[in-house]
Amino acid sequence: MTTSTPAGHARVAADAPHGPAGGRTALVFSGQGNQWLGMGRDLMAREPSVRAVLETADDVLLGATGWSLLGELAASEGESRLADPAVLQPTLVALQIALAGLLAERGLVADHFVGHSLGEIAAAAAAGALDLPEALHLARLRGELMRKAVGTGRTALLGVDAERAEALIAVYGGGADVAAWNAPEATLVAGDAGTVEAIVAELTGREVFARTLPGDIAFHSRFLEPLRTEFTEAARGLLVPRPTSGRLVSTVTGTLLDGGTDSDYWAANLREPVRFVQAVDTLLELGCRTFVEIGPHPTLGPSLTDCCAHRGVTPLVLPTLRRGEGEQENVLRTLWELRRTGAVRAAAPAGGHRVRFLTAVTAETPPPALRGRQAQFAARAAAKALTALGAAVPGDGVATATVTWDSTDDLAPEAASVVAAPVAPGADTAAVYARTPGTGWLRLATARPGTGTVPTLPNPAELTARCTARRYVADTAVASAAQDADDVLVRLRPGTGTGRRTHLELAVRITAAVLGAHAPIELCDVTGYDDTVAGDRVHVARMADGTARTTVLDAAGRPLLHIARSAWRTRHTAADPVTAPAPAAAGTTEAAALDLDALRAADPATRLTLLTDWVREAAAAMLRTGVDRVPALKPLNRLGVDSVIGLELRRRVAAVFGAEISVVRLLRGATPADLAADLDDWLTDTPDAGPGTAPARSAPGAVGPGLDLDDPADIERLLDDLDALSPEEVDSLLGRLADDAASEI
Repeated sequence: MTTSTPAGHARVAADAPHGPAGGRTALVFSGQGNQWLGMGRDLMAREPSVRAVLETADDVLLGATGWSLLGELAASEGESRLADPAVLQPTLVALQIALAGLLAERGLVADHFVGHSLGEIAAAAAAGALDLPEALHLARLRGELMRKAVGTGRTALLGVDAERAEALIAVYGGGADVAAWNAPEATLVAGDAGTVEAIVAELTGREVFARTLPGDIAFHSRFLEPLRTEFTEAARGLLVPRPTSGRLVSTVTGTLLDGGTDSDYWAANLREPVRFVQAVDTLLELGCRTFVEIGPHPTLGPSLTDCCAHRGVTPLVLPTLRRGEGEQENVLRTLWELRRTGAVRAAAPAGGHRVRFLTAVTAETPPPALRGRQAQFAARAAAKALTALGAAVPGDGVATATVTWDSTDDLAPEAASVVAAPVAPGADTAAVYARTPGTGWLRLATARPGTGTVPTLPNPAELTARCTARRYVADTAVASAAQDADDVLVRLRPGTGTGRRTHLELAVRITAAVLGAHAPIELCDVTGYDDTVAGDRVHVARMADGTARTTVLDAAGRPLLHIARSAWRTRHTAADPVTAPAPAAAGTTEAAALDLDALRAADPATRLTLLTDWVREAAAAMLRTGVDRVPALKPLNRLGVDSVIGLELRRRVAAVFGAEISVVRLLRGATPADLAADLDDWLTDTPDAGPGTAPARSAPGAVGPGLDLDDPADIERLLDDLDALSPEEVDSLLGRLADDAASEI
């Protein structure tokens, strides 16, 4: 069982201090206790590899138990059976194995693995000591036996070291054991309820932290001894011995596990105390300085920090998932931090995918802007308001509602608590409020019944035939996009998920990406149709006044959710809908935005000023920020320009000026003023320059002498040695891989 230390939860997050350069990386798998309803759903919807692992796990468990893992992850509060350890434990292990696989797919090369209690099963699987079916069967068997442990006693977390805990146990008759060394000053004790409660009462009276944990099980104590033999016999024959390659650190012994594991070992994992402090000491001796917690919510971070501090080490401790937050976004933020340590490398393990970040990283580079965060946060707030209003009804009972934003403050989604309720009992209006640490409640938005106007729904077949010009839409759920004048048809990646909130998030995020907008100020006549089917396409129609009409469609072209009209704002603008330029029709350019002949005729100082302003405005639109946030002399990579945004800026420059800029130059610190100077040189040196007059390029596929990007072997070599490539090679490679990078970043 995983618990956090009592001593004022240390800040352990993506901005934690770094350990010594060159330190090794350990994956730390938490035990049970940090589960939450809805965990895993976002990753299943957005990450095919996670869904593949969980679908395989579902097949294994369905055949062995008759219940569905996918069904449990999708269950409502009233349907969920996660309170049953026989369901919870294999569910947690499956999710942890899927998470570890995702990190490996994205290029994380872990040096060591450790697991707290139940988490040791997933750690062993990640280290190669167990395969997926073995891990699931062990977790299932363990969970089924834990049903029999109910009534064995109580467990408590004490804010004292193990030596003092043992002394207190002796004082009160010896009816308990040390169940876990969690941290130097955090010890779990378990045993007879009277003994445990007496110890907690004494420490509490002395104003020392002590807390009895929920439930009536004496975890990891002598009171589970009868289950050891039963576990050993039941698990015999389940496992095929495999070496751990010296990478698994045991919390049964606290030492490096050289050999494989057998049924006796896993029975000891159930019965013996958790030697987490000793295991962390071993990891530190092995050179680990970066620790990534694998689990649905971080609980071991404070313990890890305290253990390291006791040894005089400052670690980097990173989470993967957090309760109720965007799962893919949190994983991406952790991967960004791991790139800075060198733990995420250019090549993934055999059979995996390449790292999906193609950006230049320096110590001064901020985490990449995960664009659309405010739009997604707004969609979640709107979904809460609609639920409170009772407006979105699936199936034939269609209802409409309008959500209007009362505040344009940008809140940090990861720090905001959001609630929604009718403004008064029986009222037909609902309000949604948010609060962040240190602030009061802020009214975000209001939901009211819609106008009831019959929606104007798109004709999917006609749209598909008409939208043929390829269009880039910056969102992780997008597989491809095409446009025709003001209509953009987006095809979604598989596994986007079901449910009203998911459909609304997709509609709002993708509309924001198409418009280049920051967040909505009004969603008019939101109509829900069927929330049991996954979205396949999203149609966004841009109106002449800068608003949009959006429809989420299923694979058959049926509407799932429709927004009759949405109005938007840019960052730091409170009132007016966004006035981004309409998407260019196929075969046209945006050259009308600048008069190139007038620019050439202007004096050099004026021309350079106009070009600098143009670059700043173009970069601000792609970063979804105000132009005031793009200083002329600040490197664009420090503002969040990554390879994907760089490619989009490169395309925009080519469309307007007919010039080519180097993406590598952007990633290596070019400022808007630098790009403006390059464009100034281009205009003055190329009198006929303009749209369609880009400089001559190498033959398609050619990167340099002996290199051909049509040859997969050359692509593999280039990706393996990205840092050693010339700027020209990287530019050509990025151009060829732009679609993949844009859809997967």
